[in-house]
Amino acid sequence: MITSVVRQALRTRGAEPAVLCHTGDPTTARRELASLRLRSGDLLVDLDTHRPGDPIEIPGVGGEGEPEAVGLVAVVAASLTDLGRVLTVATALPPTVHLLAAVADTPGHQGPLLPTPPGIDEWNDLLEARVRRLGRRGWVCELFFPNSVETALALDCVVHGTRGGHRGRRVLPLAAVHGREGCLWRPGDIASTGVTATGPVPLRRVSPVADLVLRTDEGTLPAWEDPVVPHLDVPTTSRPRITITEAGEDPHRTGSFDTHTIPPIDERFVNPIGFTKKAGGPMGDLGDHGDRTALSEGRKVLFTVPEHGTVTDLDVGRVRYLRGVRVNWSGQVGPVSMVRAVASLAAAGVPLVSGPVPPWASSLGRPLIDLLTSVEERGLADPLTREEHSVRLRRAALGTHGRAARWSALAAGAGVPTPPEPLVTVMLCTRRPELVGFALAQVVRQRDVRFELVLALHGFSADLPEVRSAVREFSASGIPITVHEAPGDQVFGAVLNDAADRASGTVIAKWDDDDWYGPDHLADMLMARTYSGADVVGITQDLVYLQELDLTVWRSYQTEKPSPDVVGSTIVIDRSVLTDVGGFRPLPRAIDSQLLLAVRRHGGRIYRTHGLGYLLRRAGEGHTWGADMGYFLRRNSRQWSGWRPSALLEGEPRPLGSETVPETTLSVPSAREGRPSTTTTGGHR
Repeated sequence: MITSVVRQALRTRGAEPAVLCHTGDPTTARRELASLRLRSGDLLVDLDTHRPGDPIEIPGVGGEGEPEAVGLVAVVAASLTDLGRVLTVATALPPTVHLLAAVADTPGHQGPLLPTPPGIDEWNDLLEARVRRLGRRGWVCELFFPNSVETALALDCVVHGTRGGHRGRRVLPLAAVHGREGCLWRPGDIASTGVTATGPVPLRRVSPVADLVLRTDEGTLPAWEDPVVPHLDVPTTSRPRITITEAGEDPHRTGSFDTHTIPPIDERFVNPIGFTKKAGGPMGDLGDHGDRTALSEGRKVLFTVPEHGTVTDLDVGRVRYLRGVRVNWSGQVGPVSMVRAVASLAAAGVPLVSGPVPPWASSLGRPLIDLLTSVEERGLADPLTREEHSVRLRRAALGTHGRAARWSALAAGAGVPTPPEPLVTVMLCTRRPELVGFALAQVVRQRDVRFELVLALHGFSADLPEVRSAVREFSASGIPITVHEAPGDQVFGAVLNDAADRASGTVIAKWDDDDWYGPDHLADMLMARTYSGADVVGITQDLVYLQELDLTVWRSYQTEKPSPDVVGSTIVIDRSVLTDVGGFRPLPRAIDSQLLLAVRRHGGRIYRTHGLGYLLRRAGEGHTWGADMGYFLRRNSRQWSGWRPSALLEGEPRPLGSETVPETTLSVPSAREGRPSTTTTGGHR
């Protein structure tokens, strides 16, 4: 099908030459172009082997007195991951009047290859755009321009359109690369420049185009000659294979590799989106298959891993039905392909189990290594244990091997400063002074996130003893806090807007005063915000504690997917998006649902991530959401007597200020334990 589309484009391109490119699995991408008849001036390019920065020269194009553009550039990719990766190389492609981008296959959750136009006026003269499906899940996008377009920029718009157009924070620092594997290190970055082995880094006006250079090459690299821009050297992925026997590792090859010498994972495509909670599927096996690393189910090979270890979104989609994957470290092992495959599957939330991890795989990082051996295969038969393990794996893998994490570590190693992480404003509005200490204890234990707190006291004073002591203890932690006293007769939506006006963060996280939040709640929300590209991130009511019945129910909704609704007390939204939709409506109730509706009507995307780090408390009355107890009892997959959160909640902290101020208490069982713990209680807002 792709072949016929490209053949038709070749027939209609006029007298100008064509550049046909392929990337990804050659049995898919290269095969689609192999049978085409090309003219003498046409060019066939393997983008996977092209060195970033090396020009792609087309006879009769780009020289003095010659046309600047070609008649057709066609890029055929085996997967979206492959198309995104080679954007770094695509900067060498000439301008074109006809761009054809084709992806042979995509996962089931992926939408069309629909481009998002650039931000100024580069596409004002666009003549025609065509987007169509190829087969069941392939896509092709064609763009026609009368006066040509910058090919890399147009491809970038196509790739980012598949994520809804929200680009998110760029990966810093600005980088230049040398070597054929440069695109593995800066996937999808059209701002990344290829440089020579010795430098210098080119200037744009008076400034270098990069703040750090990464050189990847075989053999000995020459001395770096640019005195302004620092550089780092990393080995290529084609490292010697390692023989592992029952007696242990090959004694002639025992070296391990530093984490930062492994190319990062592109979390825009390899991520938990599409995770399924079904725990009844078969197990898969990751290990040697001939001379390649492969993942198999029985005798069926689901995908093979290239030597450089890149796992694609398509590969992840093929294994979602598995209960889990056993990692087999024995045999003739390609160290980089194996390490990157394990890290990628973990980043996608695929449940992995393993025996002892060999020393040569230490580049996985200690957190991920410990998790691989923490759960046995039989444990994955329990859906809750399986999902908890999946969440821990994705946290460790993306926190160590994601693009942002990798380049932050590289910048630190080279002494290149980078801006701080985004500041999150936790926004908590409460009518109940007796719950302030409980709520602040949930906030203060958040980790691995820069955040502040805006505490809105709705109808009472901060001078109340229980409030004053809790705020004092919170302030002692060093986390910034702003206390706002709102009149009791002010409508709730207006109170939230006043609280948002006092926020300093670029991201706002809503918080409730009586629900339980795990210490990684904020970090999980920001991680999902990064890989989903969504404007709003939140969770659903997976775990609910029914206070009147002293019962915990697990509702096990489908997560890791776009969704029109999330729990209001978990909404994480860019402050700019909140401003653009007009803030919160000045209403006494249904504030959160109205905000989500406004985001959708404004063209924003809402994403639902896992809900295991949160426990909703449901009392008998006083809720702004009117569902009764029967609603939760009818719609659950499992229930337990007493207070029984996920292990990811990590128990319950002591309410702040409780040592100096008497508290109303409720005795509930601690997570995974039978011991009672003390929880502040009160009426629900």
